[in-house]
Amino acid sequence: MPRFLKVPAREASPDVHKVYRNFSLKMGFPEIPSFITTLGGSPPLAAGTACLIEHLMLEGELPRTTKELIFLAVAADRECAYCTEAHAAACRMLGIDDETIEAVRHGLNGELPEAVHEVLLFAIKCAAAPEELTEDDFGYLRQQNLSQAQILEVIATSALAVYTTIIADSTLLEPDAMFAAARET
Repeated sequence: MPRFLKVPAREASPDVHKVYRNFSLKMGFPEIPSFITTLGGSPPLAAGTACLIEHLMLEGELPRTTKELIFLAVAADRECAYCTEAHAAACRMLGIDDETIEAVRHGLNGELPEAVHEVLLFAIKCAAAPEELTEDDFGYLRQQNLSQAQILEVIATSALAVYTTIIADSTLLEPDAMFAAARET
């Protein structure tokens, strides 16, 4: 059972309601995720987090599909049920096939393109022990032709995934019904 009540859109302040609406529209979700409605209990936190997610996931040089796979890999590695389900659903929404999603969910087992595999290995290591990243780790990404900006986006996406898993796990968020619906379509 979640530790905090969600703030439904109908009960949210006008500013928080605007955050909800913009987040769902920009991210392409059919509903407002529980992650965001839980943060609605702190309007500055909801606004800041939504803004960071929107900018990181929707802008930059790395495609959103790669960023969603990073989120999925980090969430699965950290065993965050909410974030794993949320980002598996986002991957499906973006057209990523189930075989790829399952390979990422289960520790990168299965066939993944080399560039994707290297990015995800780096992201997981970055999320778990950034101080252990080596020049070789960065070199593997450069060998896959990632630019400095793209490598920084991998790092930032890993960091944001850690942030969201901490919030989801500490508040005991349960996966939204829309995530299960995405699995069935």
